[in-house]
Amino acid sequence: MTLDEKLEHFYSSVIESATKQNIEIVEEYKKTLQKNFDERKEAALRKAEANYRMASDNIIRERNRKLSAESMEIRRKVLEKTAEVSERIFKDVSQKLEEFMKTSQYEDLLCAQIKNASNFAKGDPITVYINPSDAQKISRLEEKTGVSLTVSNRDFIGGSRAVIPSRSILIDNSFFTKLEEAKSSFTL
Repeated sequence: MTLDEKLEHFYSSVIESATKQNIEIVEEYKKTLQKNFDERKEAALRKAEANYRMASDNIIRERNRKLSAESMEIRRKVLEKTAEVSERIFKDVSQKLEEFMKTSQYEDLLCAQIKNASNFAKGDPITVYINPSDAQKISRLEEKTGVSLTVSNRDFIGGSRAVIPSRSILIDNSFFTKLEEAKSSFTL
């Protein structure tokens, strides 16, 4: 082999070796770049996912807050309307009671209440009260029931109340009490 051939062989070997090393270095650099890219991509995706979750949570929280506020407003309006309707209903009931108290059926009801209270007392002393608005009916009621009546010093709308002191019993058939019981248990 001649010197030129040797030089040519050496030159091609060195070039081949340098090219091989160059390719290896470039491949290693590409791998490093790809690894850095993948890590940064993964970190960016994690950050984006965290931002997305945080934004979603904020949106859901805001929506829930608005729903809660709207729900409270609706409840308030419903309660106001319920109170208004209840008030109207009980106003109508009070008017109907006033109309009823002008009928003979009301006097019959008073007689029945007084007789029932007297029968319940079974001979024990009893005080039967009627409403001040019914004072003009006292003589007719005493005549029909045979029970001595007392006009109450407190207005209880209508009906009667009876007290049996010996047994500490109050028989309350007043319209006021019945109306208050109805109001407290009334729901729409």
